[in-house]
Amino acid sequence: MHYNIINELGELALGSRLKRLSDYIYREGKELYRNNEIEFEPRWFPVFHLLAKGEIVSVVEIADSINVSHAAVSQTVKELAKNKLVSVYSHKTDKRKRELTLTEKGFELHKKMAPLWNDIATALNDMIRQHKHHLMAAMQEVENDFETLSFVDRITKVKNERLQREVNILDYKSEYAHYFKALNIEWLEKYFYVEDYDKKVLGNPEKYIINAGGAILFAEFEGEIVGVCALLKYNEEEYELTKMAITEKAQGKQVGKKLGLAILERAKRLKAKKLVLESNKILKPALNLYERLGFKFVYKDFSTSAYQRANVYMEKEL
Repeated sequence: MHYNIINELGELALGSRLKRLSDYIYREGKELYRNNEIEFEPRWFPVFHLLAKGEIVSVVEIADSINVSHAAVSQTVKELAKNKLVSVYSHKTDKRKRELTLTEKGFELHKKMAPLWNDIATALNDMIRQHKHHLMAAMQEVENDFETLSFVDRITKVKNERLQREVNILDYKSEYAHYFKALNIEWLEKYFYVEDYDKKVLGNPEKYIINAGGAILFAEFEGEIVGVCALLKYNEEEYELTKMAITEKAQGKQVGKKLGLAILERAKRLKAKKLVLESNKILKPALNLYERLGFKFVYKDFSTSAYQRANVYMEKEL
């Protein structure tokens, strides 16, 4: 039985499939050139064709024009120069810069190949026009998509969305109180120290947060409580986002973002109009998260703050 794993893998093998198609076209191109008694490598085509316009250009300009690496262009130029198709000059004022042009032999070869390239373009166009989907248009659309958002960024976005779906948000229960304390002490002892006000709130979250009209949410990942965040009620319209802590082994798993979004939704349910928070300048990942959640930096006199470590104040209107 004929088994084609590349076809079965679908989109996952897109790169392999394009490479297979590219290898086939290159292989057929080499045979075509041999049949027409032309000594030319298909991989030289973009650089050679650009130089055939008659302009003197640099390796950097070619690389930018055909969107390939400088190293790849340099290798192609070496091969073209070895075959006496390209001349390499030093720039008149910048000796480190190399400028390129086709040799007389190169221009003669281009003149000989031009009709064959027209035949190749016609044959490929005839083939593509028979198909329901236009290959060149589709490839252009894909390339445009990758210019808008890179391949790595697209995969990272999908991964982060998957991780967020794997995080479960749980409401406060008395049996979770020890997680509230342990997770906060973990990060406090790593970056600062546990202050008296911390001890009071962490030791009795029901008294200082829940019964005072606030809320505490927990994040569960892979069956384990790994994060916590609280809302401390100031008045009917204003709450403080406080005591947000993610255990170190769960960082980078989108726990903070999922928890942050959930605490914003809970604040809205509590009819809050404004959220505030205090933090510290050294906690850059946390500050970046707060900014992504819509918080803005605001000046504050910290002489009245409950925390010695506080030197950043942020607000968000809901």
